[in-house]
Amino acid sequence: MNKLIRIGRGRASNKAALEVIEEAREYVLSRPDVESVVILVGSPGQCRPFATPIDRPLDFNGMLELMKHDLFREK
Repeated sequence: MNKLIRIGRGRASNKAALEVIEEAREYVLSRPDVESVVILVGSPGQCRPFATPIDRPLDFNGMLELMKHDLFREK
C-alpha cells in the first residue's frame, strides 16, 4: 500500500529528501511553462520513479541520458 508523503513530517533521515521535494514543488508552482516532472525516490535496496505522463518516450530517454552524463562528469 502506498503512503502519502507529507512535507515536514518525516524522520530526521528523510530531511534532505523532503527538502528536495519541496524545492521541486516550489519550482513547478513558480513556472507556468513546466509540463512534466520526474522524481526518483531511493531507499536501501529500492528505487521508485514518480512521473507525470510522458508523451514522447524517446525524447525523455534522451534527456535522462544527458542528465546522467552531466552527473557523472561532475564527480
